Amino acid sequence: MTITKNDVVAAEVHRKAIQNLTNEMGMTLVRTSGSPIVTASRDFSTCLLDTIPEHLGFSSAVLFHTGSSLIGTQTISALAKQSDDLRPGDGWIVNDPHTGGAMHQADISVIMPTFFDGEHMGWSFGNVHVLDIGGVGVSGYAPGAYDCYQEGLRFPPIKIIRNGAIDGEWEHFIAANVRAPGPVLNDIRSLIAANNTAARKLGDVIAEFGIDRHREYCEINKDLTERLMRERISRIPDGVYYARDWNEFDGHDGPDLLLELELRLEVDGSDMRFYYSGVPQIDAFVNSTMGAMFGQTMTALMTTLVFGDMPVNGGLWRPLTVDIGEPGTIVNSLPPAPVSNAHSEVGMRACKLTKDVLNQALALSEDAVLRGRIAGQNQDGFPGNALFGLNQHGDPSVIFYPDNSIGSGGGAQSIHDGQDGYGLTCTTGGGIPDIEDHEGSDAVLFLWRRLIPQSGGPGASRGGQGLEQAYALHYSDRMAGPGFNACAEVPPHGVGGGFPGNAGNFYPIRNSNVADLLAKGIMPTRERVKGQDEQVRSKISHMIVNRGDVFVALSGGGGGVGDPLFRDPARVVLDVQGDYISADHAKKMYGVVLNANRGLDVEATAFAREAMCRARIGSEPSRAINAPASIGVSVVIDGGDWACASCATHLGSTSANAREVAVLREARAAERYAELGMSVRERTEDPGVLIREYYCPACAASLVVDIVVEGTETLRSPKLPATATAK
Repeated sequence: MTITKNDVVAAEVHRKAIQNLTNEMGMTLVRTSGSPIVTASRDFSTCLLDTIPEHLGFSSAVLFHTGSSLIGTQTISALAKQSDDLRPGDGWIVNDPHTGGAMHQADISVIMPTFFDGEHMGWSFGNVHVLDIGGVGVSGYAPGAYDCYQEGLRFPPIKIIRNGAIDGEWEHFIAANVRAPGPVLNDIRSLIAANNTAARKLGDVIAEFGIDRHREYCEINKDLTERLMRERISRIPDGVYYARDWNEFDGHDGPDLLLELELRLEVDGSDMRFYYSGVPQIDAFVNSTMGAMFGQTMTALMTTLVFGDMPVNGGLWRPLTVDIGEPGTIVNSLPPAPVSNAHSEVGMRACKLTKDVLNQALALSEDAVLRGRIAGQNQDGFPGNALFGLNQHGDPSVIFYPDNSIGSGGGAQSIHDGQDGYGLTCTTGGGIPDIEDHEGSDAVLFLWRRLIPQSGGPGASRGGQGLEQAYALHYSDRMAGPGFNACAEVPPHGVGGGFPGNAGNFYPIRNSNVADLLAKGIMPTRERVKGQDEQVRSKISHMIVNRGDVFVALSGGGGGVGDPLFRDPARVVLDVQGDYISADHAKKMYGVVLNANRGLDVEATAFAREAMCRARIGSEPSRAINAPASIGVSVVIDGGDWACASCATHLGSTSANAREVAVLREARAAERYAELGMSVRERTEDPGVLIREYYCPACAASLVVDIVVEGTETLRSPKLPATATAK
């Protein structure tokens, strides 16, 4: 399409109108929903699509709904084409990951057609995590389910909305099958209201621009986004990039599983092709499906390559191929595989894999802006629970707090430390509700919220710290439901020699002294709360919480960027003084020593850092260690060879693996973490989880830190063309 300057200006005005429309859809949701998951946590998405269907505008606090909205709308569009019975006010409900692209069953989408003067113009989409969806789990999480039939209500795309309102019989059916019918039905009505807003506002936009211009500007904007996306990809070196990860599951009787999945990224000119593979699907809720895999891939891409100047529309997808692998695997599961945590288990591992391969590719780009987009992995997995019982008013109550997901530490950046309590990669607009919101409706008393010291991965830029929070069941005798944690044993990676962050954890404190402390007028802090800490599995299907018990959740931290020895000692001192890290951690991880006044001991620090370099490689370094030109870029290409970015020592041909030349230090992850005063859950079964640290044999710079399962071969370096150069 030939685009003139005037077209671009007019198209941008039109694009802003479409973006405002999707924003108004979101505002309608917030103003009509009474659920804190929507109003405070902001776990919802809205968007507009055309008849193809491709995205025209997207407004969301949760990025992975780029996938569910696309797959779900494609499915409904195909169904609608088989029937001539498509009218304004029609609407479909969908929450089935297997047949409708949903993230998991608790994510209910309402998709409705848009019209102008009787002509079908496209589709509007709204999604909300509802408080409950029935089944053996609570709030849509069923770690105890062995198939998808146990997990709750499943809606393949079903037309239950006519004339802009839900059918009354369907209301009765849903109300009879969920634990919190009032909030659930109200959120569905809010989704309908958001879609009705889209229908009205789109009519206003088309009335102003005209149908032909509207369609023309939609195509111009998609073309512009595609053009910018392709231009950005073209600055990444052609090649094949590899990543591997493991999803955890210990929730059924039997072995504690580590489920392998891999990603291969092929960059070819301005095209990116993603190829996933994984082990066979299991009878547990971790399996993923198309919506989650597409959405989590796009999430990593958006947060890495779409940085504020690229409109989010269908043009983003055009340079991409996403192949989710063989059917019947954890990355492409088939019914009756359980999938009620598809988005937060294998799905979020897919996001980490995508971030991993993108980091490798960006590190080799000659473009300084793209190299600056390197970042440590976010936690992307959180400890949580969902409880059902009576609240302080004697009414049925469902507790599900996304606080611990939003409290996860963010990955370190090339320009600054990771954000504390950043959230998941996909929850860029999420929030943590005030404790009064929880205490006003649920039988709980919140005891503390605080950052977890040294939970972020060490690096030249440190990973963000995670959140610890705890509440007591204080106004009810008993509630029960599942507990789950997607990232306990295999923590988030750092990049460019940066170290991984803490993993998450949760546990109940039984028979606590909270009531006694309150009776004496004493604030129940972590140091004062006593009881029996009960260590439970990461996936537990039915956890009973009694009056006086305390539920503690510790969100993990983000991965670090760059060798910790490249962190300015003055910043490390500030970290210790601010209680972000301990003095012992500062010495062991950063080689920084404080004096008696908690200030920097310059001489002792220099000595400690020299000793660290010798310990890393087992000998005196032959070259000086220097900070690389780009933070987080530890290995570069020099004359067809891999080379250390800190001292220029060659590490073998690019046709080989730089790790094979580096000095390897390997240990059980739990043992190494304990040494550093950090936290990861220790496995009680084989195979173990290992941390492999690779150092330059000449200067002892940290090149890469891998987290792998015992018995895994050396992870692969990128495979580049014989005449590899950065584009």
